[in-house]
Amino acid sequence: MHPGYCLSISGHLLSGREEQYLPATVAQLDLFPGLCVTVHDVILAPDAVAMRFTEHGVSSREGKVSSWGGITLFRIQDGTLRQGWAEEDYYARKLQLRSGKVNTIRAPHPAPWDEVIHLPNSETEEAIRAWLTSPCNLICGVDEISVGGPMLSDLIKVDIFEVSTLFTAGNRGAFHGNILGKYIGGFPEIKDGDQGKDMRIPVAVMADVIDGKVSNVQICADRLGTSRRLSS
Repeated sequence: MHPGYCLSISGHLLSGREEQYLPATVAQLDLFPGLCVTVHDVILAPDAVAMRFTEHGVSSREGKVSSWGGITLFRIQDGTLRQGWAEEDYYARKLQLRSGKVNTIRAPHPAPWDEVIHLPNSETEEAIRAWLTSPCNLICGVDEISVGGPMLSDLIKVDIFEVSTLFTAGNRGAFHGNILGKYIGGFPEIKDGDQGKDMRIPVAVMADVIDGKVSNVQICADRLGTSRRLSS
């Protein structure tokens, strides 16, 4: 990991490996001292990596088991991780720590780091960017990494999607950005009068392009951070 490593997550930028990233990571390990990460899917390019994963462990505070999914993207520079973009479903973690019932963890990828590294593909990128011109695609017919609580389609009337980063590897691609639109409801903790408020939902996405069409879309949204921003 590069000393200047930066991570964008939940609408925040952790800038600097020693200054901000490691303290935030240590804080999570203090909360989940036996934390495990199970990788389910990867996309490997010469200078970029994306992976779908589940984190799971016992909270030192509540003493309860929780599992929550996510997607993270990395840019690689000179053999080191230079920058990351990630979203994790901390909303699901919150629900489990309240209920005491852990969510099922999907099967791991049998050998994620032995996958073939594919070169960037301009046709794949063009297909994904064209698909994003209809940003409602992001909330319909996708594999949403969320358990319990509202789905994206319950939360937002989509206006546009802002891309913060995107890379491709063969016929697969990954990107991170923000869904912008109006709040339509869905969060039980948000008062009813807040419908119609502007909202931004950070998401991380992995997708395939088959015969020129985007398919097999996996998306993780920052539901917890979105709820907190609406409440503030």
